Amino acid sequence: MNDKQSSGWFEIGVYSVLLCVVASVFWSTLGLPASTREPLGSASLPQIVSVIIGIFCVILIWRALAAMRPAVGRTPAPNDEAVSHRRRTDKAAICLGIAIAFALALQLRLLNAAILTPAFLLSLMLVLNGFRPRTILPSVVISLIVGIVTVYAFKNFFYIDLP
Repeated sequence: MNDKQSSGWFEIGVYSVLLCVVASVFWSTLGLPASTREPLGSASLPQIVSVIIGIFCVILIWRALAAMRPAVGRTPAPNDEAVSHRRRTDKAAICLGIAIAFALALQLRLLNAAILTPAFLLSLMLVLNGFRPRTILPSVVISLIVGIVTVYAFKNFFYIDLP
């Protein structure tokens, strides 16, 4: 068994365990009572998140199986090994630091969430894109839209008190 197949089986195992976890979360929330004061009951959000994660797990299992299947009638590209991506632990560490700073700033209420959330998203996008000039404007637009909509949803839909 080559590395691609062994890592594929490992991925399938991890996604299957995660699928079992989200199925048990969904099953355990079926007995929760419906809320009369909130638009979403106490069971709705965990069930929605469980279904979304379950769908993603099924998609990832399918993709792992498709990647492990031998290609019929296809000649392998000569540079198949050269296409692999290298690990970027430096970017991962920077993103972790940004996430910790965001959580601390939100917890200590240093800035308004409507300012802090788009700034957090923009900084992550810029780091992950390597500060390439052609990605700066789309990153600004996407972070502003997603950040403001997220803050609005948390404050007005989920009724979570953000600073």
